[in-house]
Amino acid sequence: MIGTESPHPRAVLVAAGASARMGFDKLWLDMFGRPLWRWSLDALLEVVDPRDLVLVVQADDLDRFRSALPSRAASVTVVGGGARRSDSVAAGLASVASSRTASEAVVLVHDAARPALSRDLIDRLLTAAVTGRAVVPVVPLADTVKEVVRGRIVRTIPRDELMAAQTPQVARLGDLRHALDEAATTGIEVTDEASALELIGIDVATVAGDPANRKVTDPSDIGPIRATLAERATLVAIPAVGPDERVAIGFDAHRLGEGVPLRLGGLDFPDEPRGLIGHSDGDAILHALMDALLGAAGLGDVGTRFAPDATEPGVDSGALLRTVVAELALAQLEPRRLDVVVVGARPAVAPVRDEMAASIASRLGIAAASVSIRGTTSDGLGFGGSEGIAVWAVAVIGSADPR
Repeated sequence: MIGTESPHPRAVLVAAGASARMGFDKLWLDMFGRPLWRWSLDALLEVVDPRDLVLVVQADDLDRFRSALPSRAASVTVVGGGARRSDSVAAGLASVASSRTASEAVVLVHDAARPALSRDLIDRLLTAAVTGRAVVPVVPLADTVKEVVRGRIVRTIPRDELMAAQTPQVARLGDLRHALDEAATTGIEVTDEASALELIGIDVATVAGDPANRKVTDPSDIGPIRATLAERATLVAIPAVGPDERVAIGFDAHRLGEGVPLRLGGLDFPDEPRGLIGHSDGDAILHALMDALLGAAGLGDVGTRFAPDATEPGVDSGALLRTVVAELALAQLEPRRLDVVVVGARPAVAPVRDEMAASIASRLGIAAASVSIRGTTSDGLGFGGSEGIAVWAVAVIGSADPR
């Protein structure tokens, strides 16, 4: 719960890094239908009014980020950053201050390269900020710490009182601006807000951080982050399976676009104003099902099996699904049970659930009762809130009757 002394927190989301250690722009990595930076944005928007959130990006990337903002974040301010992180944070704070925000306003400063930001962590920080001028999340160090000089260990540093700092880091707007100005004036390089605040004598309190709130700095971080976000994004559970059965989860998401017919679960929705954009007919349900079936059978994935350069544009996804079922049959495997979760604002799944299950079952050669379809919304948050439709599917397959 947000403290009563700070009912309206502000936020600066820093997404101006060059991703030098990655070799590619990590902030645009697709993470279950959202670019990596969007996860942090969506988390902050749970507690911060869009008008009070500033997104700091590279100066030549302003239009790209603005065009990728979801409709509910249209009032988020996007500004260009600087060469150093501290310069980017200063630019974001200047934008917050330009809206005549009081110097005592609480501001969260977060790195967009930490996409697993949780509401629990934000609430801990804001609660602590009610009684303290600044607060930072920290996590204990797991490894033994050594001081190394010219490639040789000089000493072992006791780690009992050592912690690793995370973001968001929270402080009053006036204190943050003063601290960063002082660091710039004295030429001291600061790597986070806490180190700048220390320079001007501000006591920085700590709260327990979140080990999952790790920063993506090199390619080895992608796997763990993807696994963390998968747990938060996936709305399906792995069912129990028999001794001759296999199971896998499939995922697909497509953006909605004007002037495109909507096809979903093998059904047409002629009254919908927007359809799913894709190389094929964009049927995200059938694509997620194919992904799950292929994964359970160990036959690759949809993107490889039906690559755009080898697949006819606008192809019927139902025909592709029948191809997958035929490939399973060649491997002496067959679909047994399917569970589908559709995340999107519209169309409503409940009125057509039975018809959709029957349509899918007929393509798979199984009973409609073996196909479970559920629809949900994301309360206007994220990709499935208004921009597109995301689908998770669980497929259970088993050995086919040799007869």
